[in-house]
Amino acid sequence: MFKTMINILRKYSLFFLLVIGIISFNLYTFKGDYRVSENIGGVSNYTKVINDKGIKENIKFDSSNLYSLGIWLKVNSPGDDNDIKVKLLDGSKTVYSGNIPKNDIKASEAKEATLKLNGEKGIKVQKNKSYTLVIKDNSKRRDSSLVYLNSQKKLWHRTTYKLLDSKTIKSAAILIEVIILSFLVYLIRFSHYRKRLSKFENQFLLVSMFLIIGYALFIPVYRAPDEAQHFARAYGVLHGIFLVDSSGNINIPNNLIPVVDVVNSNYIDTIKNLHVTLSSQLSSTNIINMALYTPQSYVLQSLSIGIISIVTKNVLLIFYGSRILVGILCTLIIYYSIKYIPVGKEVLAICSLLPMNVAERASLSADGFTYTVVIALFSFVIYSLKNENNITNKMKVMMYILVFFLASCKVIYFILGFLILLIPNKKFGSKLKGVWHKLISVIILMGVSVGWLKIASRYLVNTNGGASSSEKVMFMLKHPFNYIEIMNNTLWKNIFAHVEQMIVGPLGALNIEINSGILILLLIVLVRYCVFDFKLNLRVLFIWILCLANVVLIYTSLYVQWTPALNGVSQITEIIGIQGRYFLPILPIMMVSFQLNKINNKDVSIVNDWRSIVSLLVINMLVLSNVIGFFAI
Repeated sequence: MFKTMINILRKYSLFFLLVIGIISFNLYTFKGDYRVSENIGGVSNYTKVINDKGIKENIKFDSSNLYSLGIWLKVNSPGDDNDIKVKLLDGSKTVYSGNIPKNDIKASEAKEATLKLNGEKGIKVQKNKSYTLVIKDNSKRRDSSLVYLNSQKKLWHRTTYKLLDSKTIKSAAILIEVIILSFLVYLIRFSHYRKRLSKFENQFLLVSMFLIIGYALFIPVYRAPDEAQHFARAYGVLHGIFLVDSSGNINIPNNLIPVVDVVNSNYIDTIKNLHVTLSSQLSSTNIINMALYTPQSYVLQSLSIGIISIVTKNVLLIFYGSRILVGILCTLIIYYSIKYIPVGKEVLAICSLLPMNVAERASLSADGFTYTVVIALFSFVIYSLKNENNITNKMKVMMYILVFFLASCKVIYFILGFLILLIPNKKFGSKLKGVWHKLISVIILMGVSVGWLKIASRYLVNTNGGASSSEKVMFMLKHPFNYIEIMNNTLWKNIFAHVEQMIVGPLGALNIEINSGILILLLIVLVRYCVFDFKLNLRVLFIWILCLANVVLIYTSLYVQWTPALNGVSQITEIIGIQGRYFLPILPIMMVSFQLNKINNKDVSIVNDWRSIVSLLVINMLVLSNVIGFFAI
């Protein structure tokens, strides 16, 4: 019996280690109760002096579990302790009475003072009921205490609501994650589907479906990078607005983006706006940065919004439904890419399951579709190299479609379209036909990308740093070595941040911090499963040159479009706006190139190690726990 248990522990040691990891990480992550904050109106320049009788304001709450109350306050000369008193009244009944902590007040400095109501427990209030908030200065000073008002000249305050206690959310996270892990291991190792799930692409598809739904639901509404603008752009494309006005303005329903602060949105923004349905009234919204994207970049987003809009007119159901549908469609394309690529299946699956990658696919950003198209074209090229048969007419059509969409996505990736030059000419039927088809592909690639670049150039003047774009181009041409120095400075100053951003985050609007331990785990997985001995040849060298050229294009694009020339172009020393996620499409191409020496081996064995996929599932679940825990203030 004891020997049997030892054998089981040894055989499934990774499973038990992952369970221990799940429990340990969640115990660490959820240290406090789960709370969400709401900012009412924002701070304005309006102020009000606290008089002898105090300031009284009527306020309402959006949850019955009120945890804390923040007040934007300024005191010119702080006196003794506990001299500013705060009361919350329900009619004549005192619901809460307390003092502004002295440590929260600094002389002559406006600061948000946070009152934790009833310690760590919070207080019970009635949702949407009107209460009276009284702030009174008990000190001898006069006209020295000020509170700030919002744009409606009402008291600015931030309310924090406690939704779940730490024990409940901690236990729920551990239970759900262990169940998902156990279910997946059961399917792969013990169920009658295990033969089918022995293939990497099927494991990838199964895990991705869990994660797409998780990321789509748990990243707060509109909070992926520029997602509100991407949503508006996709909605406009759906309704025939293919080209945006040069000012960057687009007319969309006035409640398509009901959240005021999309960069800092949280779960309560979803709860508050679940009732919102699309309005027939239109309003102008500026999406100048998204005007730089082609309409084709939003084909999946617009399709998903259109499908979901048939079922419901609820704004957030359209948004979340579209997130999930876009993620599923992108994942299906990657699934077939993994299925048909002859080498590097595991590498492609792991790179496509990196947290930042999954989060991009499970959003309405154009970046997820861009990654998908790049991987699909790369897979097509490698498949054509290995396949003994000639390229069929259907495959030629598919190649042209992929080249067209690659050229239509972010212009900085058009260089990767030259991967088609790796396909031997004879695979097209003859050398002449091969040259002809490649020439057509290059014409499509250059024509679409350069043509759109000419159209998009009219938007540059209205983007951050884009006004001096022509001067920057001239500077690069006249002083190439100076520009190389600028790129070099930017690279080494930000290389670690770029690696972190490419693999694990920060997520959301790049402001949801992810634990660094997860980054280390992911780097271990990448090294363990994706680094192989390789043989350098002309084919691999050509791929590396394209990848390097793509990196240079990314730097140059951000230099021209986004880097401001405040003191003149010649004074620029660093390129601004580069994010690690921009390098995601390049990562799997580079890593698969390490295996290309095996492509002609007839006896090459495809190792389907389920442990790598399971490890990525658990790591992503820990990331989602981290995202949820991020809002447990």
